[in-house]
Amino acid sequence: MTAPAFASATFPVMHIRSDLLGDLEATEEQLVEFPAGIFGFPECRRFVLLPGARDGTYWLQSAEHSALAFLLVDPFAYVPGYVVELPPGELHELQVTPGTEVAILCIVTLPRQRDERATANLQGPLALNLAARVGKQIVIPESPWGVREAIDLQR
Repeated sequence: MTAPAFASATFPVMHIRSDLLGDLEATEEQLVEFPAGIFGFPECRRFVLLPGARDGTYWLQSAEHSALAFLLVDPFAYVPGYVVELPPGELHELQVTPGTEVAILCIVTLPRQRDERATANLQGPLALNLAARVGKQIVIPESPWGVREAIDLQR
């Protein structure tokens, strides 16, 4: 599993409003469809994936709801020993074919207080097939990782 790489193909520009990130210009290449939505937001299906300010961080902005944006992190860059094995059914839903790379990213919850640490949902990561621009939040039922694992975003 790898972190997202953004290709340089030419796509039409879309204008997306984000309450958090401001007015955005994005291309279809950056659009990811979540056919089942994301847990807690089943009606939100179209998102734009944007690189964050730090290596290994990304923003997932809803293309449908300006108030909905998630900070994502590449768990392999921030959590030593993190492993995800996708079962065949998940790979099928992601339209993965031989040679297709799947990016795994985790949703970050930022702390409410300065002295607290950010946490990442390592038990329910997002799996993204960027070639097909399709994503799915998966559940790792017997994971040693939890939904609120402390991570250090200052690295």
